[in-house]
Amino acid sequence: MEEGFYWVRYAGAKVVAWYANEETRDYLTGEIITGVWHFVGAGDVIAYGNEVSVLSGPLQPPEENEME
Repeated sequence: MEEGFYWVRYAGAKVVAWYANEETRDYLTGEIITGVWHFVGAGDVIAYGNEVSVLSGPLQPPEENEME
């Protein structure tokens, strides 16, 4: 999956999250996995694997003239 911001469903809520293609350890199984979701506005909350469903994305920045 491409790194970037996505609309996702997590714990029943629709939220924006940053997908990073980085390695982390699954705290339940101890295995190393690749791909971590960082939730916008949620501090240090992360998720991976089947905990997240992608709704759309990656999100694209607005056109230059839309930012004025």
